[in-house]
Order: sequence, then C-alpha cells, then structure tokens
Amino acid sequence: MRRAAVPVAAGVVALLSAPPAQAASLGAPAPEAERAVRWALSQVGVREIGNTNCGRTVVRWQRRAGWKVPPCHEWCGAFVHEAFLQAGVNLRPSFLDPEDVLDDARARRRGLRAIPVRSIRRGDLVIYRWGDTDSRADHFGIVTRRLRAGDRFVRTVDGNSGNAVQVGRRSLTYAVTGVRVIPPRRG
Repeated sequence: MRRAAVPVAAGVVALLSAPPAQAASLGAPAPEAERAVRWALSQVGVREIGNTNCGRTVVRWQRRAGWKVPPCHEWCGAFVHEAFLQAGVNLRPSFLDPEDVLDDARARRRGLRAIPVRSIRRGDLVIYRWGDTDSRADHFGIVTRRLRAGDRFVRTVDGNSGNAVQVGRRSLTYAVTGVRVIPPRRG
C-alpha cells in the first residue's frame, strides 16, 4: 500500500532530522529527560509512612541523593534526583533544598539552567513558591507536558506531594522558574 505524503512544518522536519542534542534544543526533551519522566510516572502511588517523610522507598531515594537518614526530610528533591539517576544523570549529592536548586539553575551550575516558565517542556523541572513562606522556593517537580499558549496550569509528577508521588496540575501563579537539566556530554 502506498502512503500519501503529508506536509510537515519546517521546524518539525528540522526536529526529526536533527542529531539528539540539537533536537533537544529545538523542543524535544533530551532522551535522559524523557527517561526521567517515564520512571517518575512509574512511581506514582509510592507513599511515605503517615506524615513522617519516611518509608522504605523514600528513605532509599534520600540516601541515594546523599542525605544522612535518619532523620527523614521533605523529599521532593530526592524524588527528582532519583528520577534523573535512573535516567543516567547524577544531578549532584544532596539535591535537597529547592532554594539551592534555584540558585544552581540561575547560576547555570551543576547541569541546571533556569528557563522562563513559559518555555518549560516535558522533562524540565518547575520550582514553586507557595506564597505563605519566607523562602524563595518551596517545592519542585518534573514537568510531564509542555505548556501550550494560554495554559494557566502546569502538569507535573512530584514526590512528597500529599505524602506521596502524585501527578498533579498546579497553577502557574506559584511557579518561580523552570529548570532545564543539561546532561553531561559523552565522548
């Protein structure tokens, strides 16, 4: 059977024919970011015990992120660290405090780059500030869907959200910045 040619926008052709690193800069997530999203989504439902920030899986993620446990800590950072570790990218030990991640991204350190919230795409991180705290950043999660024009919400998978890994929809009102993870070059 013969298939009809389908017209494709020039940007899509460039994206489909570009090498992986260039394709990522054109709009597709890096392969590592896509693997991190897929792993993160497979963890939906993992819970801490009660309201303790502890649990067998959560503690394992905290230790692999370089934390000394006990005591257990708020673990959104351990979850993001583990997702990228499973994708082959070690973000850094002690990927704990959202404010430190914000500082690293703004300074373009440790493979993190701050990006405008409107530029986030699947596999990026989004950092939130809830507004009722003195901190500059309170939480972060992994973006599961690119923003579209007019979107007022971002879709993410987050650890330590309601004491579990959850897929959520959060208002952009609380977003401080997007963060792109830049995997180290190989070869």
